[in-house]
Amino acid sequence: MQRSNTCDKLVTGYVPGGFDMFHIGHLNILKEAAKRCDRLIVGVATDQALVDMKGRAPMITFEERRAIVEALGIVDVAVADHSQDKRQAWKENHFDVLFKGTDWQGTAKGARLEAEMAQVGAEVVYLPYTLSTSSTMLRQALHEVVAVGA
Repeated sequence: MQRSNTCDKLVTGYVPGGFDMFHIGHLNILKEAAKRCDRLIVGVATDQALVDMKGRAPMITFEERRAIVEALGIVDVAVADHSQDKRQAWKENHFDVLFKGTDWQGTAKGARLEAEMAQVGAEVVYLPYTLSTSSTMLRQALHEVVAVGA
C-alpha cells in the first residue's frame, strides 16, 4: 500500500505493541502512523514477550492479535516482536521511524527508546495517546464483572 510522501525516499514506519483486546487507542495510533509513512510495519509482541514485559499472559493469542492487526487494511505487514529492545526489531525490519504513544514521551523508557533508535539511525515519533481506553483498563473492567458475578 502506497501513501503519499513529499520526500524522494520512501519512509518505513514501525509501531510496536501488544494489541491485546484491540480497541480504539490501537486503531488511532495505527491510523496516525500510516499517515506518516509509505510502508507500515507493526510489531505485535509475542505471548512470551508480553509475559516477560507485563508479568501476565495476554487475553488474546499472538496469532489472533497479529491477524487482527494485519487485516486492518492500513498495515502493510504485521510481524512478531520478541524483545523490549527495539534495536532487535530494527535489525529484523529496518525501519526509518518508530511510532510510540505520547504516554512514553518525556519518560525514562522513552529516553531509552530514543537513545536505542539513535544508535541504529531511526527516529522516534510520538503520536497522541488515547486516554479513554487501554487494554489494562479493559482487563480491569472484565475482572470486576467476573468478581461481581462470582
